[in-house]
Amino acid sequence: MERASQSELLWAYAITRDEYAKRLSEKSLLKAEDLEFIRERIFELINRGEANIHDPKEEQRLQAVVEKYLYPEVDYISLTDIAKRFDSASPSYVIQSWLRSRNTIAFLGQWEKENNCNFDEQAFQQLLVDVHSPLYTLTPARWIERVNAVGIISRRGKNGGTTAHPFIACDFEMWNDVAFRYRIIEKFLSHSH
Repeated sequence: MERASQSELLWAYAITRDEYAKRLSEKSLLKAEDLEFIRERIFELINRGEANIHDPKEEQRLQAVVEKYLYPEVDYISLTDIAKRFDSASPSYVIQSWLRSRNTIAFLGQWEKENNCNFDEQAFQQLLVDVHSPLYTLTPARWIERVNAVGIISRRGKNGGTTAHPFIACDFEMWNDVAFRYRIIEKFLSHSH
C-alpha cells in the first residue's frame, strides 16, 4: 500500500479529531457550542498548515485511518487465520516464530524498501543487529513501530489480528507449509518457460 498523500493525511487528521470531539460531546463532557468551536479550530489549523501530520508517530496513526476508510484492506490477507491452521491455540506464537528468522526480516525489509517511501532504513539496520540477541522478541506491532512498516497491519482486541500484503502473506504461508511452497515454485517455473 502506498503512503497516503498530504490531502489524505489531512482528511484523516480532520476526521479523527472530529470523531474524538463528537464522542466527548455524546458523553456530555463537551457542550454543543464547544464542539462547533473545536470543529472550526481543526479546519483553521489545517488551512494554516499547522496540523501535526508530519510527526512520524502521528503520520503512522493517520496512515492507518486512511487505509481503514479510504483503502479497505480487502487486499491484505490475515496472517492470524493462516497461523491458526498450524496452531489454533497460539497463532501469535507462529507469527513470532516466523519473525525470528533473519531471512524473514530481510524479506520484509526488501518489501518495505520497494513499497514504502517512509520506511526507516536506519531503524531496520539496527533491528537486524537486535534480532541476533536471544532475548529480543520481534512482534508484528514492534516491527511496524520500529521501521514504520506498512506491509503488515497489527490490531489488538476482540477483532484484532495480523494482516499483511499478499506478497508477505505468501512468504508466511510458504514458511509454514512445504506443500504450498512446492506448488508456488512449480507454478512459477511452469510459467517462466
